[in-house]
Amino acid sequence: MYIFKSRLLRWLIVFCAFSLGSAVAEPRSKVALGRYLFNDVRLSKLGNRSCALCHSPYHGWSNTFSKTPDIYGKLATLNTPSLLNVADYSTYMQGTTKLTSLVETIKRPLLSKHPEEMGMEPALLIARLKSASDTYSILFENAFGSTEVTLDKVLFALAEYVKTIRSTDTPYHQYLQTGNTKLLTVAQQKGLTLFNSERLNCRACHGGQLLNNRTAVNQSNFANTGLYGIQSGDKYYYPAEAQGLENETGSHHDNGKFRIPSLVNVTKTGPWGHDGSFATLTAVIESYARGGRLTVSGPNKGDGRNNAQKDPLIKGFSLTNAEKSQLLSFLNALTVPAQNELSEHASPFCALVKLKGREDIANCIPPFVYRD
Repeated sequence: MYIFKSRLLRWLIVFCAFSLGSAVAEPRSKVALGRYLFNDVRLSKLGNRSCALCHSPYHGWSNTFSKTPDIYGKLATLNTPSLLNVADYSTYMQGTTKLTSLVETIKRPLLSKHPEEMGMEPALLIARLKSASDTYSILFENAFGSTEVTLDKVLFALAEYVKTIRSTDTPYHQYLQTGNTKLLTVAQQKGLTLFNSERLNCRACHGGQLLNNRTAVNQSNFANTGLYGIQSGDKYYYPAEAQGLENETGSHHDNGKFRIPSLVNVTKTGPWGHDGSFATLTAVIESYARGGRLTVSGPNKGDGRNNAQKDPLIKGFSLTNAEKSQLLSFLNALTVPAQNELSEHASPFCALVKLKGREDIANCIPPFVYRD
């Protein structure tokens, strides 16, 4: 009886260890599949872009375009937000509160027709991945226990991968954890004091771990920051192609309201603003200091300071050149070291277009080449 019980106990231990190991390995396998999909140009109809083109680890998980071109080169209306730490957000798009599912959010650019960000069609996507069975069969088998390719599996694996795009390994966050002020330069410490000051009150909208939440409870994390003041009669508007939450609610009260962005890695994600209309962070700070941006010419001419829908916290403030420099220094303290991202998220595919300073990983997979 003792021998039987001992053998049974050993069997149970082995079984539990195997089960736990499988439970741990399965998410990793989905992430591995998601990394391949994220970097594969097969996911765009014309084979001319991957998810990583617009959300590049080399550019803070965004890109250097002010407005991202679609697969035909037509410009979108909004700047591409960074994916860094996006899995910790409550909403996933800049101009709508309704997308609260990461899977559904990924589905939008992948299958979108207006604009055709990726322009993909489910049947074409599945056919392409099946045709690359040498690469994908084992990845789908490991992730889902079957080589069958479906749109739902693709979206789920991409979502699992996007959840790994996260880091708060910045000098500022290290300072918060340790209380060691030496982790920040003197200029950064002074900039932090300004950031938290009653005069600038930046923290009112950029609070929390990711510096993207209002500190006041029960307030929306969407805001009109006075970037535009296009006058029509007695009302002020943002450009027609980027009306913010008004497109969702139909209320002029929500004109120009966009999601408050995280400031983690903000120095890497320029150009800035919901539409990429700020070329420098200095210009962003000056717009807040003025209480709204002045556009002196062109179709968007107007004074954002007069915009009645502007958030009441955007009041303007005085700032010396020295203080402006200190505030910029603090924003640099919110930067994640590049090697942290590039070492974990290197593309398994050789680059479709070779770029200066970019090296493919050893034994990279030749990229998909589109044939019309």
